[in-house]
Amino acid sequence: MQYFIGIYVTNVKFAKGVVYENSNARSGRGLVSYSDFSAGKGIIDLGILPGSLPVQLVLERAKELIKNEKSYHLLKNNCEHFVREVCGVEISTPQIQKAVFALISSTIAIKATDPRVQGLAAGATVGAILSKTGEDSVKNSLIGASLGLLLGAVLAS
Repeated sequence: MQYFIGIYVTNVKFAKGVVYENSNARSGRGLVSYSDFSAGKGIIDLGILPGSLPVQLVLERAKELIKNEKSYHLLKNNCEHFVREVCGVEISTPQIQKAVFALISSTIAIKATDPRVQGLAAGATVGAILSKTGEDSVKNSLIGASLGLLLGAVLAS
């Protein structure tokens, strides 16, 4: 499931506030109305990222970073990178990491001939897909892989 994240700020000029964001739709970093950011879709407020800087500093950093007209790039400069940079936490993209892990493990499951390897890879794929992006998808994939390996061993015998 694809989602976008940004820094939401209440604002008296806009009834629902504004969002600091980095999007492909607007070719990079910027400040948009809540309505433009949501594009008619529901918004889930995840609160503040664990380990974030104080709120006032986050807002100051957001204002500064949108001045840097860095273009959007899915792998190098996406919405998750921007929000994490603004909040002062480790820059990563759990959403993309999860998709890549699921792609690799599903490819292994399809190409493998040993039922144990098929079960292992299929379990890892299911674990990655079913884990919420905020969760540790690698840990969930390992749990799924363990269950898949057991299933593969049963099928092989």
